[in-house]
Amino acid sequence: MGKKVKEKKDGFLKISLFDPGMTTLHKAGLAGLWMTLEAIENDTNFKIRVGRFGSWKRDETSVSLSWNDEEAFFKELFDVSFGMSQEGFFSFPALGDPDQHPQHAVVLQEAVLGTVLQHGRTRKADKSNDPRGNLTIAIDDISTMLRYHKIFSYAHRKPDDFQPGAMNRLVGWLYPGGGSRHMGLGKNTDLDNPPGLALALRYLIVGAIYFEIHRRGGGVRPRYAMVIPEIDNLRIYAGARRVFLEHGVQRLTAAGTAEAGLRVLAELNARHLVEDLAVSGCRVFSFGTVPWSSQQKTRVEIFEVRVERRHDLRPFQVARQVFEVKLIRPEKGDPFWDVPQAPELIARNVVEGRPWWQGFADFIADKDVREHIFNYEKGGLAKMIQGKDVFPESSERVFIEACHEAWRRRMGQLGERAGKEGISFHDLVSREFERLRVGFSRSKNAATIRAAVTDFWARSGGSLASLQGGWREVLALFDEQNWQKARDLALLALASYKPANREEERVLLGTGREKEGGENG
Repeated sequence: MGKKVKEKKDGFLKISLFDPGMTTLHKAGLAGLWMTLEAIENDTNFKIRVGRFGSWKRDETSVSLSWNDEEAFFKELFDVSFGMSQEGFFSFPALGDPDQHPQHAVVLQEAVLGTVLQHGRTRKADKSNDPRGNLTIAIDDISTMLRYHKIFSYAHRKPDDFQPGAMNRLVGWLYPGGGSRHMGLGKNTDLDNPPGLALALRYLIVGAIYFEIHRRGGGVRPRYAMVIPEIDNLRIYAGARRVFLEHGVQRLTAAGTAEAGLRVLAELNARHLVEDLAVSGCRVFSFGTVPWSSQQKTRVEIFEVRVERRHDLRPFQVARQVFEVKLIRPEKGDPFWDVPQAPELIARNVVEGRPWWQGFADFIADKDVREHIFNYEKGGLAKMIQGKDVFPESSERVFIEACHEAWRRRMGQLGERAGKEGISFHDLVSREFERLRVGFSRSKNAATIRAAVTDFWARSGGSLASLQGGWREVLALFDEQNWQKARDLALLALASYKPANREEERVLLGTGREKEGGENG
């Protein structure tokens, strides 16, 4: 008997942004499909390969697919859509040649392998502890080698997992954070989607915007973030997504989930790709290692980023300018990115409509975060304080100025004592700085923070010029409703103090300095 010839199936599928069941992830995936089909149309070879077996239409809100040979059409479509470069990079036609945007390619590579395709069964790639990919680029006009994990195959390329005429089972590489609720109960607790939604999810890795997260401190820490702006027009979003191809590693690295999301929203606003911030926003999915699953990156947070007015973005826009991610090149060891932590606090406060510095005391309660901010982010905080558009004339400004004046005087007193007694000025300042920090941090009510601050001011000797005209307003910061604000401001004053001379700068920079890190701001 001759070999049985498979029947060629034809079909049609339309996927719209507003179909039932379309979540944020589905919409980003549909955008990825839209962008991929656009790229195929612009490449004669790709268009011939896929077009032999079907056709498609794109508009601002939907994608329609038609095929005359189901198996061949999706095999060619997936093979073209999800490529690999000779250097082992993901190569998505929708995002162009990775060689044209190498830094973006490195971030996308590591983020996809750390999120959607983290499980060994979903891809073949370099071992997690042995990245073989090397890319030499210029950062600050200095040649720098970036390492990455090469990819050799991955699940998205295989057409067998997609059923155009049936419900499709959802797994982690399609729907991050989704899957069977109870593995022992078989298909009874599986998630599934109709063909259109499942196909959209397959292109999520193309449509999403990725960031590497470097958050200090203990607890569950995100490692990667997947940012997805709200999408109501596929053509506009395609243009917005391509904006981030221009960004290097520095601009695709953040201290936390909120900062990553607000970076995207601020960038789209700056390029006038967002018409109304009140109805536009971003949803951020972050992935990190949790104690109960140390071998995998688990979805640890979903954060909604939205601001009411463009003016509300201003503190974060200033923060982007004064806090800089820097590549540190130690004499021994590999280069590493030094990432300011304060922008994450600022971003969360902006999103919540609070003063950008609110919660500063709690934010620096973690030793690792605190040491980095006090040692390497003082300059950035000082610039935030100086900016009257983000820290206007108010009782809070008077409070900060009084603390700065008191600390300057106090260091003058310690300098005189060091000279008379022949002891270390640095040691005196370090001890006094730590005494003040601990005293402010341990204040748990209005009475204790009032006592700590007024004692600090009194030790400076004489009246403080900053308080002479605004002391009545400052008094309100010490009542039962505002004492936490006073604690935040007192610690912020210590962290943002600008040295009056080189001697002060030398002493303060040496106070509590870590062995590694870099000055920001």
